[in-house]
Amino acid sequence: MKSFITNNDIPVGYVTPPFPSLYWPINNQKYNTSFLYDTTDIWKFSIYWCVILNECFYGVTGTIAGVSHRGKIGCIWIIFIYLFCGAVQGMVAGTIMGYMISAIYTSGLFEMSTWIPFCCAVVQILFDVVQSFPISNLTM
Repeated sequence: MKSFITNNDIPVGYVTPPFPSLYWPINNQKYNTSFLYDTTDIWKFSIYWCVILNECFYGVTGTIAGVSHRGKIGCIWIIFIYLFCGAVQGMVAGTIMGYMISAIYTSGLFEMSTWIPFCCAVVQILFDVVQSFPISNLTM
């Protein structure tokens, strides 16, 4: 039985796990499970994953765009603009997503696995990929 304190239902002795703290949840004997309880911790993990995955996605697309414009002076600026847009979108999406999933999990008094912010960031990137195709804009 868990012992909870009354403020925000965080277990006594809770310590924020280090980032990324991903573990294999099935038949896990080697690693300890890591859970997030505090809204600030959930927000931080969401921001970190969204910025990391957005920078990877926008870095690849910016490099492709820069290579297609090689020979022009501004090709390196294209990559930086893509990376800047990816960082801004990652911070905005991570903040909104982090507070939304934090509200859902804390209102239900659930413990959040450290995989949840990562999976939400992957879904956000996949949504960006789907939105990049012109036919998807017509259907959505």
